[in-house]
Amino acid sequence: MSKLAKYLITDLNGDWSKPSIKFFRSSGAYGYIIWLTIINCYFEKENIPIEKLVNDVQKYASRRTIIDFINKGVEAKFIKKINSPEDKRKILIEPTNITLKEYSNWSKDFIKSVV
Repeated sequence: MSKLAKYLITDLNGDWSKPSIKFFRSSGAYGYIIWLTIINCYFEKENIPIEKLVNDVQKYASRRTIIDFINKGVEAKFIKKINSPEDKRKILIEPTNITLKEYSNWSKDFIKSVV
């Protein structure tokens, strides 16, 4: 357990060389939860509409703050908005390739730290 704690401390205080991870962590709990939710949904092949994401994260930040954060993530090209194929009124959120690549590298290092 000490190895994990040391890794997490080092990771959070690290050089922040992964811009997408830096972006999602820069906003406290809600940014981190948005990041992990988007990544999880992507790998589980589940669509995540903006409305669901906002509702899931609203206990950590206001609706306006979350929507602004999502829009900044889109502008920074860390996430993308796409129209739902089933219902064109719904806007879905997906990670971009840079976010997926950085998450993959980060998660490999994380797993090494706990093994």
